[in-house]
Amino acid sequence: MKNLTLLLLISFFLACNYEPIQIIENPTNEFEGLWSGSFEGDDNGTWTFSIEDSGEVSGTLTSKDINLIYTLSGSVNSFGRLELLISLNSNVGVFVGNLNNGLLSGTFQNYEENREGVFSGRKSTDDEAQILNTWHFYSQVNISGETILYDNEVFCEDLFMQFNEDGTFVDDFDMNECEEPQYYGTFSVQDGYYELLYVQGGTQDMSENDIYIEYPDENTIVYEYNGSIWTYKLDISQ
Repeated sequence: MKNLTLLLLISFFLACNYEPIQIIENPTNEFEGLWSGSFEGDDNGTWTFSIEDSGEVSGTLTSKDINLIYTLSGSVNSFGRLELLISLNSNVGVFVGNLNNGLLSGTFQNYEENREGVFSGRKSTDDEAQILNTWHFYSQVNISGETILYDNEVFCEDLFMQFNEDGTFVDDFDMNECEEPQYYGTFSVQDGYYELLYVQGGTQDMSENDIYIEYPDENTIVYEYNGSIWTYKLDISQ
């Protein structure tokens, strides 16, 4: 009888003091998406990376001063603390900061080049992040108003621009002989435009172009360059 009474008391005590376990989630998926910005100090340039739902980060940092593209890799925790490694064949520095309300700021150090400074940037809007895709060349409208379509003999077949989540892009725009190598480089989303840093002939030869890309519809990007209006589409049959 005593044992039964004791069991009843224990059960009553547990029932009275039981509180459901509250699982507090502070997910990193609020940071998920494409981020871009710039850095300055002993070096200056742009950076772009993508954050996965897990908090994993991959991207690029492009120095305009020494014409090099570095890899960014690391993670962001649930509180917005960002810790990335800067790599060029091996780890050469760190890129650390804090994300808050769609903004990011922090500091970087490049031990190999003995350079350091600060960086800032923001999360891209959904509209800006539309760039992450493979866009097929559709037409050129030159300065005289003449429209030259993708199937014109002046252009090679299957021309495209591909923008990747790590901030790199490929620009396949061969003409005439159709044997030129693909151009490539890095891009960053700036206020009102996309800055493209082309690497031509290796990492020591980089040209800068500010490309103002517009989206007439979900299937199309349009921009002006070198006196012409260029149109690319996800599906050129539309």
